[in-house]
Amino acid sequence: MINVLDRFTDALGAPLRDFSRGRLAALFADPRPSTWEDAHGVVINKQGLTLWQAWIAVDITAPQTGRHVTLDPFDHVIVLQEWDRIPDEAMLGRAIAFALSTDDAD
Repeated sequence: MINVLDRFTDALGAPLRDFSRGRLAALFADPRPSTWEDAHGVVINKQGLTLWQAWIAVDITAPQTGRHVTLDPFDHVIVLQEWDRIPDEAMLGRAIAFALSTDDAD
């Protein structure tokens, strides 16, 4: 799946910056709640679609809310609620195919 990184763009149609590419690459290499949390909001096409929005578009059972956190008095993050679930590799593939096909339709 790492080979699709070159096809993703930001909302202006420019290639993704290294920071966003790295977040997506980490998710593809090790899909778990923390890597999903880092990557779910990355815009992946010129329509401005995020990875999470692409998942919601292809899976009506995808979570509509994400991780909820707060900070303690020392600014340490406390996770109040984790993601109900994250997409598996097959679902990520479907979401990515949808996002890329949306761009190809232009």
